[in-house]
Amino acid sequence: MNGWRLRGTEGDLARALDLLHVHARVEAVWEGSGFCEVWLAGPLPAFDRIAVEVSPMAPPEGPPPTGLERDAVIRVGPGLVVRPPWVAPLPEFDGIELVVPRAMAFGSGEHGSTQAALGALDTSWDSDVASFADVGTGSGILLLYAARRGCPMLLGCDIDPAAVAAARELVPAARVVEGGAAHLGQSVDCVVANMTGAELAAELPAIRAVWNGRGPLVLSGLRATEVDTIERAVGLSAVDAVDVAGFAARVYRTPSR
Repeated sequence: MNGWRLRGTEGDLARALDLLHVHARVEAVWEGSGFCEVWLAGPLPAFDRIAVEVSPMAPPEGPPPTGLERDAVIRVGPGLVVRPPWVAPLPEFDGIELVVPRAMAFGSGEHGSTQAALGALDTSWDSDVASFADVGTGSGILLLYAARRGCPMLLGCDIDPAAVAAARELVPAARVVEGGAAHLGQSVDCVVANMTGAELAAELPAIRAVWNGRGPLVLSGLRATEVDTIERAVGLSAVDAVDVAGFAARVYRTPSR
């Protein structure tokens, strides 16, 4: 495991962590004022156009960080929690519990964009949703939510083969393919996509093509400055909004719904 100290402004550090969560296997993150320390199982990606100062850290004394020390149950909403399998469940909790291990794919529940996506999906879920697609599925955590809600048809896609493998393992009932939304091959009632703003903008035509409008469209991973641009591209006004740790999720419905 390799340790790195990043220094920069709050905004640049946030963008750097966004990139790491998507393009590296982050084992541990410790944040301070003007800096953060990250431990990665693998190489450090390049921070193109992100003004952070990077320096390697000496191996720690004693056992190295495992990334598990501060893990806890994440309460997404009153009736929805996420936890890794090595954390004990909440006593007497009778809502939806998503058990997701940290693996080689993004989306184990600790990141703000994942929590925003889950929160928006949870508040907008329709009981009659018969088909669901997760575009850029990562770990498959959003597919797992739809499975727990009883959706009979589950589709997912991701351009990362490791994510495809992780999602298939987490949700065996789902059909998960490598590629973008255009590779799903059919339309569905509800679509969710948790990506960066640039990725959403590029994928949005294909996302709209597979969404039949019978259920909600949930777009997450946006920064506040990106919301209006994406909303204009969607061509609809958001009917619900969930913001977590600087990440925005927006819910859209067709006018008939």
